[in-house]
Amino acid sequence: MSTEEPQGGEVYTAGSANFDPLYAGKVRTEGLGMKFDFAPWNIPEPQPVVVALEASGAFRGKVLDAGCGTGQNSLHLKSRGHQVTGLDFSPSAIGQAQERARERGLDMTFAVSDATAFEGVEGGFETVLDYGLYHVLTDEQRRKYAAALHRVTAPGARLHLFAFAESELVGLPPQQLRVSKDNFRVNLEGTWRILAIEDSLCTTNHTREYFEKQRAETGGTLPFDPNAFDVDAKGRIVYPMSYVHAERV
Repeated sequence: MSTEEPQGGEVYTAGSANFDPLYAGKVRTEGLGMKFDFAPWNIPEPQPVVVALEASGAFRGKVLDAGCGTGQNSLHLKSRGHQVTGLDFSPSAIGQAQERARERGLDMTFAVSDATAFEGVEGGFETVLDYGLYHVLTDEQRRKYAAALHRVTAPGARLHLFAFAESELVGLPPQQLRVSKDNFRVNLEGTWRILAIEDSLCTTNHTREYFEKQRAETGGTLPFDPNAFDVDAKGRIVYPMSYVHAERV
């Protein structure tokens, strides 16, 4: 997690939805009160809540990991015996996922795809995992995404969607990425029937110590208090998420 400003002039702002520069490690941030050149949610392991969800038997048949990033969740599901396809809009993320699959000897598909259309994607998926894709889309894109998921899934398919939740936290996650429960209902209506919305968590590479270092490097100011964030047993900051369990209409 370098704090050096990368070269190349690419910028990530609080309103950015293109995470390819973050995955590529060549971005500088503006408007967030800090500098980093990594995707904070891109931990070197599957997300703990996804591990627990799989252990509960929630995944069946062909699995689509929509917005798979660098593939940690997909790779875990594959290692557990599932047939998994990972799709993401970021070529850098997909390249890293493909390399990890080769290193582990796993025969699986990772490909670049626009989630609002999924053009050329073979259908029939019985389970969909969305860990952190929905919340980066606009409402118009969310409705197109819900329809695209409907087209590539089988009757009775289940959707397991994780998105940043509304909370009182200041600063992070960015406000525009926080999604209300009503937003899920409005944008999934007609294609997906929501069975439950539960509280969940996103484990990150952020730590309180990392933010304190950022405070020192920015002259003693940050737009939030690092001690306001909860941490896991490893000291990693966790952000509130909503877990949406839905069924294809």
